[in-house]
Amino acid sequence: MRLRTFYDLLLFKTSADLRVEVSRYYLNYFWWILEPIFTMGVFYFVFRVLLNQGIPNFVAFLLIGLTFWNWFAFSVMNAASSLLNGRWLMIQVNIPKIFFPLGTILQDLFKQLFVIGLLLIFLLFSPTPVSVTWVALPVLMITQAVLVAASAIFSAMVVPFVPDLRLLIGTVLNLLMFASGIFFSDEVILPQHRWIMYLNPMAGLIMNYRQVLMYASWPNWNYLLKVFLASSVLLLLALYLLNRFDQIYPRICQE
Repeated sequence: MRLRTFYDLLLFKTSADLRVEVSRYYLNYFWWILEPIFTMGVFYFVFRVLLNQGIPNFVAFLLIGLTFWNWFAFSVMNAASSLLNGRWLMIQVNIPKIFFPLGTILQDLFKQLFVIGLLLIFLLFSPTPVSVTWVALPVLMITQAVLVAASAIFSAMVVPFVPDLRLLIGTVLNLLMFASGIFFSDEVILPQHRWIMYLNPMAGLIMNYRQVLMYASWPNWNYLLKVFLASSVLLLLALYLLNRFDQIYPRICQE
């Protein structure tokens, strides 16, 4: 398949899937706004009202954590099933299998860019300072994009061989959500144990997003470089294996 044809088909499918998704609901695109607001409201009630987390500007703190975590979690979870969901197309058309996880990654990216835009508008009117450090946001997002792509494509590559892994991936994502510092500051963790938390790259990225957007501080460039390089290695490995098993997927996805 020619590269131009591949990209045209990818963009068409991504656009069509987005239209189909919103057409299922009366509120259409408003669900992209309402869903994170409802989620944030539940966690705010639990962690701010019931557990009395004493974090200044807790709404901004929580919104930043949830927004960038959801980008990661939704992309990985949706991509994990992408090859299985695309099995009818892959037996009719000889198309590179990267087409399927890449389509879900782009679909979730488009929705999350919309939510991130709303987040920035909210922060403009919140007590958090608007600082020159906001220019570091694209660097953070590029780093996360590589991590998202690597994790999502690796999940998509593995799941067709063991479909039950979809359940395990969901469980692991739930565990990582509560270990990513979305609802609490790392100050509640003993200093000698904080390095364990930051072995989870999303915990470090969320911390750096808050440094940039809430606290007018520059991110930890060294940490970002490490995440970027490790994610790049994982991405190259996932792409290699996906291509290596390209002709096997049509058969195993039918089983």
